[in-house]
Amino acid sequence: MHYWLNKQSLPRLPMAGFPHLRKICNAGFIVDSSGKNSYLIHPERMALPTLYISGGRTLLVTPQTTLLATYYMKLHQSGFRHERVVVDGFGHSDLLIGEESYKKVFPHILSHIRLAEEATNCLLDSEKRKYNKEALAWGGDPLQEGNGGLWSYISPLVATWLLFVLLLLAMVVYFFH
Repeated sequence: MHYWLNKQSLPRLPMAGFPHLRKICNAGFIVDSSGKNSYLIHPERMALPTLYISGGRTLLVTPQTTLLATYYMKLHQSGFRHERVVVDGFGHSDLLIGEESYKKVFPHILSHIRLAEEATNCLLDSEKRKYNKEALAWGGDPLQEGNGGLWSYISPLVATWLLFVLLLLAMVVYFFH
């Protein structure tokens, strides 16, 4: 079935969701289909376990985005399990319709669904909740190795332009000096 999805369905991918995605991108956070902020204003309504998945090489939903979303839910709904997975080498669309998604992404989704169905495993006891809040206060991104240095603060596009300008400057100095 996975191969059928890639070969048969991908060329006929429905575009109806893209106007909604445009509204989300323009707002800078998730909004409903009419562009209203109806999701993030009531975190108390999200009393459920969550799983955040991002690709390691995506610009749309970055690993930092999923880290912040996980922290947000742990802060507001600390009694539930909130997990995060970063799939290295995957872009945003690769996560659900990529050729390797059935091996590297869907097992995480299925595991989360199984845990959610066993509601006792999704609720955290008060002892774990206490440490969960402590971790929010001092924890960084556990999936980022080291501190990232300067390049962790500069987007790939800015870094590319910076290198281009430096190369251009070096050429000017070389030819006109």
